[in-house]
Amino acid sequence: MLWAWLRQELTLLLREPVAVFFSLAFPLVIYVFIGIPYASEMLPNGARFIDVMFPALVGTVAANLLLMGLPIYLSELRMRSVIRRYRVLPLPGWLFASATLLSMLTLVVAACAVITGIIAAQHGLLPAAGNWRFIALALGLIAWLSALGFLLGTLPVGSRTIQALSAVVFFVMFFGSGAAAPVDGLPQLLQDILEWNPLKQWFDVMTGVYAGLELTSTQWLRLWAVLPLTVGSVLLGLRFWKRA
Repeated sequence: MLWAWLRQELTLLLREPVAVFFSLAFPLVIYVFIGIPYASEMLPNGARFIDVMFPALVGTVAANLLLMGLPIYLSELRMRSVIRRYRVLPLPGWLFASATLLSMLTLVVAACAVITGIIAAQHGLLPAAGNWRFIALALGLIAWLSALGFLLGTLPVGSRTIQALSAVVFFVMFFGSGAAAPVDGLPQLLQDILEWNPLKQWFDVMTGVYAGLELTSTQWLRLWAVLPLTVGSVLLGLRFWKRA
């Protein structure tokens, strides 16, 4: 039954080819204009530029789909009363929610595979790409993004508000993470604030593990601070979901 619903949700998502294409193309645009020109440059920490950039590209793919695509899709289902119609069926509610999330995660995996394949073919991947710590961090990032995206999509506001809010959350976190451009030139106060950007914390630790850079205990502790945020997002999102 779950497989049948998953196929249905995937079909509905793929009927929006422009949105799917943008989700796949966004990290590629960053790679083409920022990654390719400086890919082989050696940074002061001894790592190649592309090796430092790779984890952020993979994370950006997931963040784009789960912080923008998932909330918008959930809000549209809610505004069209699709969720209420599904509730009258003699099926558990978790089945529909799981199929919706899994369909989006399928796109995340496909998009990550595309960017990973391109970088592997053009520049090669470090052995750490198969390291269990790096894989665990990537899965943890996806779990956190899924929780936050679910919360945004279930907020009791209109779909247009959700679109604007999810775009603001994504782009503020993305540019504030330093994935598109260094944040070192910003005023010190802003830099101190951005140190608590959860997306930056994930990218910093993932980059350190992947490129073999030294990580401080503070960076790991800040990452653990995301755990209560994840749990809180899920619980609050479920509360809004039941009221939809």
